Amino acid sequence: MRKILRFLIGLAACGALLYGTVNLAAYIQESKQSINLNENLIDDAVHLNNPAAQSSKADSLSEQETDATRIPRETPPIEVDFDVLLEKNEDIVGWLYSEDTPINLPVAQSNDNDYYLRRLIDGAGNNSGTLFVDYRNDRTFLDRNTIIYGHNMKNKEMFGTLRNYKEQSYFDEHPMMWLLTPDGDYKIELVAGYVTPTSSDVYSFEQSEEDVLAMVQQAVEKSTFHTDIEINPGDRFLTLSTCSYEYDNARYVLIGRMIALE
Repeated sequence: MRKILRFLIGLAACGALLYGTVNLAAYIQESKQSINLNENLIDDAVHLNNPAAQSSKADSLSEQETDATRIPRETPPIEVDFDVLLEKNEDIVGWLYSEDTPINLPVAQSNDNDYYLRRLIDGAGNNSGTLFVDYRNDRTFLDRNTIIYGHNMKNKEMFGTLRNYKEQSYFDEHPMMWLLTPDGDYKIELVAGYVTPTSSDVYSFEQSEEDVLAMVQQAVEKSTFHTDIEINPGDRFLTLSTCSYEYDNARYVLIGRMIALE
């Protein structure tokens, strides 16, 4: 009887090990598929700006500007050819970039919040998913608060690096991001990051401008990092949301102020 029991226990252990091995192999394969697809998109449509050209452009000021109004015009570190991207998928609404991180990714929007949860930008099924804007948001990023969702991947792809903003030192190294869209580009000045439930007001689309400002101010007070950026009436915000594991349905959200670039 004991031999039989030991055999069954051993069989179960082998089965669990095999299941874990298969799952790990599938995870690695899907990760490679996701990374390869994104690298192909970058090769086809994303180009680094020349730092020297950026400096020259920033110093090129209109003759009508006085010394008091001379503010260097910023240029994103990358350029994106949306004509190429939209030929591949009309759901692409933007490109999110964070320098020296894996966030160099297309952003899509569907008519629900499920489609890109487990699909790549080419429609292939994949648990890595795609960064996507909440279907209730305006696709041109003109809302007071636009939400982009992405998976918290163990390999740090997608939004797997957002959890690093729980440390002040990481924010100090990466205080901003860039959002490029077919209609214009934005610098994203990060103002707050914190853990919150899915019932949080940050996910509400019934908020006035005053409500959004109050929500962001509360986020600043709860933030895992600190910044001196001031929040003002008329500001628009970009919220990046990913899973966190402090409790059931916990999310880590990173909020940034959107600065439109000329």
